[in-house]
Amino acid sequence: MAAVGIGLGIFIFLLVSAYTSEYITKPDNTAGCLPGLIAAVWAAWPFFHHAGVSRYNFLHPVPKEYKTPIKQAFAQIRDIISDVSYNFGDKWHVSTADVNQRRILASLRFTDEETKIEGTNLQNIHTRKERVQRLLEMEVQFKDTGNDSTIVQFDFHPRVEGAQWYACDHIVSGLVNRVEGALGPGTDRGQPADTKIPAPPWWLVGLGALGVLSLGSSIMTAVFK
Repeated sequence: MAAVGIGLGIFIFLLVSAYTSEYITKPDNTAGCLPGLIAAVWAAWPFFHHAGVSRYNFLHPVPKEYKTPIKQAFAQIRDIISDVSYNFGDKWHVSTADVNQRRILASLRFTDEETKIEGTNLQNIHTRKERVQRLLEMEVQFKDTGNDSTIVQFDFHPRVEGAQWYACDHIVSGLVNRVEGALGPGTDRGQPADTKIPAPPWWLVGLGALGVLSLGSSIMTAVFK
């Protein structure tokens, strides 16, 4: 969704800037840039909001109830975290695994490769491999329902170097799928964050007002010049 927002924002910027400069503020061909930029932000904001909420729901999935007693669910998830490995043997470091506190804290640190494009002009553009750091922190919380079932809540916090902000996503989805496979299908016990577009924030309203004032000033200048 963010990519759609970026593409739409660029299109709106070019369209509004060109129209404003040609038909409203002419002969000042640069006066349409600010209205175009503000219109682009307004057009892209809903898509970025949707992408941000979807990202939050991915990293903080809805708690699920599994038909497994809490001690058994804790042991199975603890074993999955201990056994799984990535790349060339990278494994989770478990800092806390306390059945009495009913939570597991773990982190996974590894290095990855990213391809970077370099060059000052079309003739000397080239690619270069670069080693970058990845860190994924995870908290698993357990709640005993009292009827031989357990509610499990995952929370993930990735930190990545470079441009690939999604570099840890396959680890997140893979681990959650492993747990689902071990404990069986779970039942959602909560609602994901709503992706419905809310009222625009104050900063966006203020930006729109600035655009209107700027456009009005440019029109007055073009009329009375």
